[in-house]
Amino acid sequence: MIVYPAIDLLDGACVRLYQGDYDAVTRFSDDPLQVAGAFAAQGAQALHVVDLEGARSGAPAHAELVMGIAAESGLPVQVGGGIRTPEQAASYLDGGVHRVLIGTAAVSDPGWLSDAVRRYGADRVAVALDVRDGEVVTEGWLSGSGRTADSVTASLRALGVETLLYTDTRRDGTLTSVDSEGSRRLVEAGFQVIAAGGISSTADIRALRRVGAAGAVVGSALYRGRMTLLEAMEAAC
Repeated sequence: MIVYPAIDLLDGACVRLYQGDYDAVTRFSDDPLQVAGAFAAQGAQALHVVDLEGARSGAPAHAELVMGIAAESGLPVQVGGGIRTPEQAASYLDGGVHRVLIGTAAVSDPGWLSDAVRRYGADRVAVALDVRDGEVVTEGWLSGSGRTADSVTASLRALGVETLLYTDTRRDGTLTSVDSEGSRRLVEAGFQVIAAGGISSTADIRALRRVGAAGAVVGSALYRGRMTLLEAMEAAC
């Protein structure tokens, strides 16, 4: 299982939100490139980068910075936030980013998703499944889609999607615990699952490993010293 240190970008800084609330921001660094380099030096296998402003506005706002993180860290980077057109996805994938995460567009305009999967491969185009109280949320978690996770995932298989980034948004940034049971159901449905939201300890990572998750995104727990990246990676083995 791969541990993905999280780098969330807002106004050019590395931040964390509480439950996706843009009014509940904690700023950790004004130099995301330095943060990425530090994770690389600690042995990270890959990075998870979110363009929070892009998620909210509907178009990438930190594309140059994201591609700089990929180039300077030398690590595979998966990125989400505001990727809602084929051109935006192609810009990242052709520009050195390993994987794009499609959230809002996977629900509202999935027509081009299967084309992207065919063009770049299922490992490089994944869906961000963001769930709040059973409902899939979109637009930077600001809007409800009116659809359940089950209904969305049923349609994704037909589009060729194999990898899901699953986030229980009620847990994100809370340092409570991860929804390992939700991850288990998605694994049993046949997806490669990268879990996020609420991971607070190595016990959470071990729980995800037991249910067959392919990855875990760790943010606040690293920034607040609940665990080191090395401890997280050892728990994932």
